[in-house]
Amino acid sequence: MRRLALAFALIGCESQNEASPADSSSASAVSSTPPAAPGAGRQTSSCGDEVITEEGIGQLRIGTTVESVRQKCNVVRDTTVIDSEGMPARRLAVTLSRDTVEAEIVNGRVWRLAVHSPRLRTADSLGVGTPLTRLLELKKPRGMTGEGKFFVASPEHCGMSFRLAIAEAGGRGDLDSAGLARLPKSTTVSEVLIFGCHLR
Repeated sequence: MRRLALAFALIGCESQNEASPADSSSASAVSSTPPAAPGAGRQTSSCGDEVITEEGIGQLRIGTTVESVRQKCNVVRDTTVIDSEGMPARRLAVTLSRDTVEAEIVNGRVWRLAVHSPRLRTADSLGVGTPLTRLLELKKPRGMTGEGKFFVASPEHCGMSFRLAIAEAGGRGDLDSAGLARLPKSTTVSEVLIFGCHLR
């Protein structure tokens, strides 16, 4: 999955070079609460603003030390699990006012965030429950398979990817916008990964 995150970061960086100055697994269960309206994610907790960005959510940011996260946010669980590659992975469960976010820790710092709740969304209201048709409206959307899961990324949201709730994702390979458009129109986002808009 780290290789997949790097690939998505490259997608975003390539686009930033082309853009003009004016451009700009889980520790928690998926909630059944309907997606929030645009702007509804701007609620705050001890971690600050709860809008999803490419660098994190409020004070829970990519690259932040575990000590800093504990000082600024409410950490309810700190565990080590075996990831999909059979390697030990440290995970923090951090509660916000709207739900819990899972932070993956590497070398004592936040390396990636996983969002499984539809209550937490980007400024343009993307998140769990967002239909694929909405992702197709983003700039140069691209689909990519990793560890049997299928994700969509766009330079418009460099530093994050949207996992689709789709069967047999492992055999789909990479897809451009035309290929994504051929997927079932009922497909929705089941998870948002945040890993930062930079190469690591």
